[in-house]
Amino acid sequence: MDKPIKKKKITFGRFAVRTLAISASTLALFDFLKGEYQAGWLLALGWLTIVIGENRMFNGEKTNEET
Repeated sequence: MDKPIKKKKITFGRFAVRTLAISASTLALFDFLKGEYQAGWLLALGWLTIVIGENRMFNGEKTNEET
C-alpha cells in the first residue's frame, strides 16, 4: 500500500505568502509578454525571493497527521 500524503496545515500566513507568490509570478509573466522587461525582471526576482522565504519560514511546520 502507498503511504498517505502528508499535507501541511493551511494557515493564514501560509495562504498570504502563497497568494503573493502567485501574484508576482503572474504579473512577471504579463510584463514579459508586454515587453516591459525591467518590471518583469523585478517581479521575477521578487517571486523568487518570496518562494525562498516561504520554504525557509514553513519548512518545519507540522502536518495534519502530527497534530
